[in-house]
Amino acid sequence: MDKPADTGEKRTRRIWIISRGDFVNLDLSSICKEPVSGPVTEYRISELAHYLLNPDTISLEEKVVGCKVRYRKPQSGILTRLFRKRRRAGASGALVEEIISSSRIGTPDFRDEGLNAHFIKISEMLRPYDPVQKKLAKLDRHKVEDITAICEEISGNRYTLNLQGSLNEKINFLVNSMSRKTKVVFNRAYLMNGLFEMRGFKFDTFNPDNYYRLIKFNRENRTAYCVLDADYGFEFWVDDGALVHYMHIFEQSVRTDPRLEDALALCIRGEAMPLKLFFSKQLEQKYSVKRLPETYRKIFSAFNIGEDEKNAITNMLNSFQSIVFFNFVPDTGTGRRRVFTNITVMHDFRALEPIRSQLPELYSEIDKKTSVSDAGKLYLLDSIREYQNV
Repeated sequence: MDKPADTGEKRTRRIWIISRGDFVNLDLSSICKEPVSGPVTEYRISELAHYLLNPDTISLEEKVVGCKVRYRKPQSGILTRLFRKRRRAGASGALVEEIISSSRIGTPDFRDEGLNAHFIKISEMLRPYDPVQKKLAKLDRHKVEDITAICEEISGNRYTLNLQGSLNEKINFLVNSMSRKTKVVFNRAYLMNGLFEMRGFKFDTFNPDNYYRLIKFNRENRTAYCVLDADYGFEFWVDDGALVHYMHIFEQSVRTDPRLEDALALCIRGEAMPLKLFFSKQLEQKYSVKRLPETYRKIFSAFNIGEDEKNAITNMLNSFQSIVFFNFVPDTGTGRRRVFTNITVMHDFRALEPIRSQLPELYSEIDKKTSVSDAGKLYLLDSIREYQNV
């Protein structure tokens, strides 16, 4: 979609993702060694889309809450009995012990920096009494094959972090980092299977006037994408066309879901911390006549639709979905945190084709709500916001 014009305070900070594509006459010989045949399409993408597509590494701070110790395969059953309750068998048969700190003291985030400093000081004074610290100090390093860190995100999700260096260096790192935030390097913003890490993007400096160029063309009989700067200087290749598809869905979702736009606006104003962006093709909970999205509740009440027709329409709603999940944490200034998830359900208008002749008024009413991009002719089916205390 075309980038919105700046009219007023709201639009000067309004977020956008990707524009409509235009056919261009562009010489790509400086980028591609082989000749390019066929049409070349150019899209403008925002700073946020540039971040999401970029294959470069990103650095974040994550809290280390524990570790996994993998012991060498024991010669006897003594070690097996010793850690019977806290180990599992690895692929190599080695014993793995998971050690989690019982300290729930996080990094304080009160608006009063003096109060934050006070709590940090208390936390440092308590560190030597953490049982994990004592356990790490007593490790028989001759029996340890490897050790990895366990990090915890703000949402409470945990993941294993591989460490670099010798065994002694890894243990020393854990001793110094336990219950603290440490620098973690991710391969890129795109993690896997439709999941993006959003904390690496600097929302507070987002400028809607800045843009890059996404170029689409045929290369060796395959669709290829690359990103150029505003002056047509090469930036990077986009190695997965699915990522571009996500950008089109994201754009349509931002344009049609006020809740999603509001959540992103909070991050731009520094009033919320972004966490994750996730794209899916299906909601876990299916729609039914008793559980309808607001769009269809209004339409069903406005038109005389029979029960059989309602059931048929409801079944259509559970296919051709494109879901956008956006996690963020509003800044309350009180130290209490809630992770909010904004769920935008976009629906492909093609799903309604079977009712076009039977229910033309309903079909026409939904058609008015659609928007078109390379991702298809979609409309906002539902917008949901949930939260959990952390």
